[in-house]
Amino acid sequence: VRQVIKVDILCDELDDGIRCVQEGADAWCLDPKIGRQFAKLSIRYTDANAPEGWFFLNEHIFNRKTIADLLKAGHLEVDQSAFTLSDGGQARLGRLVVK
Repeated sequence: VRQVIKVDILCDELDDGIRCVQEGADAWCLDPKIGRQFAKLSIRYTDANAPEGWFFLNEHIFNRKTIADLLKAGHLEVDQSAFTLSDGGQARLGRLVVK
């Protein structure tokens, strides 16, 4: 049985009250002012599973500033080696870090 790793971080460096959550291979940011998720940090692939404790980083254009801000604040670690998918494409791995 694989244990689900859960990380819940208050990220005031992004904005007051922002929470970033990683639960297994899924990660997202929540804004309590609007009462919903505003950034989906992870992406799932049907033919690949991220290693335990990591998620596939969703580098969509809408996430780039949030990812950069999390890196700068030290709340996100990105594996510098690319993960090769079955179709030959590549994906980067990330994980939230409690400071």
